[in-house]
Amino acid sequence: MNVHTPDSVIAPWLESLQPDTLWVIGETTPPVVTDYQQHSSNSVSTLSHQEFGSTRQLPQAALIAKPLTSMDELLVAGQLKNLLISDILCFVHLSIPQDSLYALAFKRGEKCQDKGNALLSFHYSLATYNHTRVWNNPKFWANPENWNKYWW
Repeated sequence: MNVHTPDSVIAPWLESLQPDTLWVIGETTPPVVTDYQQHSSNSVSTLSHQEFGSTRQLPQAALIAKPLTSMDELLVAGQLKNLLISDILCFVHLSIPQDSLYALAFKRGEKCQDKGNALLSFHYSLATYNHTRVWNNPKFWANPENWNKYWW
């Protein structure tokens, strides 16, 4: 069975996304992010959860580096989502109900093992948050050619 680490989830996420600006929420930047920054020369800022509310320039992506272990810490994910950051990746301790993240429109990723703790990765993408439905477009809302023709 293949055991994932947070680094093995972060690396492909960064490689596929390649954000120009990235916030790392936590006390330290994971080594995989530091390596990525050196090879890509993109802007990476490490912020605490108190600091990102006062920053004016928003990033393309955010990584919550410290695993979320309580419902109070889950507020950080909600605050980042409310800032309309297009991609967010976080790791959550198994004690937090998954429904809490599903309610924030996060999708479950890989199960990870970090320092003996079992974690779940969750990803939020603004681009796939609200998929386009066939019936929800201008074509079906107003059909001027049928005005005054039919009485339903």
